[in-house]
Amino acid sequence: MSNHDDDVFVRNFSMVLVGLAVIGITAFILAKIVNRSFQETQNASETVAVRIAPMGKVNTSEKAIAMAKSASATAHSDGGSTEAAPTASSPGEATYNKICFSCHAQGIAGAPKFGDMAAWEARLNNGRDSNIANAINGFTGSTGMMPARGGLPSLSDEEVTAAVDYMLQAVGGNGSATETSSEEAAPAVEEQAPQAAVEDAADAPAAADEVADNGRGKEVYDAACFVCHTPGAAGAPKLGDNEAWGPRVEKGIDTLYHSSLNGFMGTTGMMPPKGGRPDFSDDDVKAAVDYMVSEAE
Repeated sequence: MSNHDDDVFVRNFSMVLVGLAVIGITAFILAKIVNRSFQETQNASETVAVRIAPMGKVNTSEKAIAMAKSASATAHSDGGSTEAAPTASSPGEATYNKICFSCHAQGIAGAPKFGDMAAWEARLNNGRDSNIANAINGFTGSTGMMPARGGLPSLSDEEVTAAVDYMLQAVGGNGSATETSSEEAAPAVEEQAPQAAVEDAADAPAAADEVADNGRGKEVYDAACFVCHTPGAAGAPKLGDNEAWGPRVEKGIDTLYHSSLNGFMGTTGMMPPKGGRPDFSDDDVKAAVDYMVSEAE
C-alpha cells in the first residue's frame, strides 16, 4: 500500500506542477496581449494628436505685430479726426504699411511673406519689371493671387513701384529706391486715405449715408476688409453684391461672425482670421461684418 500511496502522491504533485505551469504561461500571454493593446492605444492617440494639430502657428513676432499696428489708421476720436500711421522711412515702406502688409505680413492668399527669402526666390528670378507689372495689373496663378494695386485702386504706379522695391530690397533684390523723400511721401499717404475710402466704396453707392449708425464697421472695412471684398479677391463676396452675400446671410449672423473671427477655407474661397489683422478686437470684426451685411440688404 505504501508504494501505491507514493505513486498517487507523485502523480497528483505532477498534475499540480503542470497546472501551475499552464496558468503561468497563460498569464504571460495575456500580459503580452494587454501590453500590446495599451501600446497601440498610445500610438493611436499620438497619431490622432499629430493629425489634428494646427497646420501653422500664429506669427507673434515683434516685427509682424509692429507692421500690423503701424498700418492702423482707423478713427478713435472725439471729433472724428483720424490717427495717422507712424512715419515711414521711405515711400515704399509707407505704401507697404498702408495696404501691402495685409497679405504680405502673414502670407495670405499665397502672397510671399515680407523678408522670406525662400518665398521670394522665384519672384526675384522673374526680375523687377515682372514683379512691378504683376503688382500694378494683378496676377492669378498656381501659387496664389495678387489683386491689381493690392486691391487699392487709388494707389499710383509710383507708389506700387516703391512698395515692390521696398519688399525686393528686404530679400536682397535689386529694387531701386525712388528719389522722393519720406517727408514728401507722408502727406500724400494722409491725403489719399479719405479718397481711397471713396473709391473703394464705388461699387456700393451711398454707403456712408446708409450705414450712418455703423460708423465703426465702415472704418474697419476701409482699414482692411476692402483689400479682398472690394475686388472680390480670394473668393470674397464683393461689398454690395446681393447675389454673392445672399447664401452667406441665410446661414445666420453668428456663422458669419465665427468665420470672420476664426477664418474659413472652402470651395468658394478663403477668409483669414480677422481678415489678417490680429490687432483688431472681436467687436471690430463683428462691426465690419454688420456693415457689409447691411450693404447687401
